[in-house]
Amino acid sequence: MRGLLALLVLANIGLYLWATQLSPKAELGLPEAQAGHNLEAMELTSEQSIVMGATVGCLRIGPFSTQQTLSHGRRILVNKGYGLAQQRTAVREVHAYQVLAGPFLSDITRDNARMSLQDAGISTGDLAFGDEKMLLLGDYARKAQAEKLASGLASLELPLIVKLQARTLGPLYWLDVPDVVTPERKQEFAEQKWGDAMTEVTPIPCLKSG
Repeated sequence: MRGLLALLVLANIGLYLWATQLSPKAELGLPEAQAGHNLEAMELTSEQSIVMGATVGCLRIGPFSTQQTLSHGRRILVNKGYGLAQQRTAVREVHAYQVLAGPFLSDITRDNARMSLQDAGISTGDLAFGDEKMLLLGDYARKAQAEKLASGLASLELPLIVKLQARTLGPLYWLDVPDVVTPERKQEFAEQKWGDAMTEVTPIPCLKSG
């Protein structure tokens, strides 16, 4: 009996030693990184936002109202090292609503109408459409403004017309800087005197080449 008890004690001691050798120990720390993770390519969200925020675009400069101011702007860009500026052109069409009196079949009737309008404080200019003689009372950008003037003169009992007039004016010019411009140089461009009152500097997306 004593021999059997001794064997059981030895068996329990051996089982305990075997189990404790296979258990992980706290001082060994965390397991190593598993294969398949590219640690060098990983970046923090804050780092990614900084990289994205650093992206800068290209610039559009214009409009230039004449060929002379366009050439001046191009020389400025060349002197700054931007020799590949792309030119863009657009023709302007201006709409105006004219208030006309007429038509009058004779100079006498037109002059009488002119005098009536002058007495009402309206200055006029002469127009002619073929044989029809007209008086121009004013040009307005909005139709409502022209109609307001015409309705205010209804008491004169003159034939009044509100007519849409479209005029094509000379082209406007822009210069696109296709190179990426740093924020510091953008500020320099914004403060540059381009020699044309219409000219402004506007950020635009850079087009991908190819």
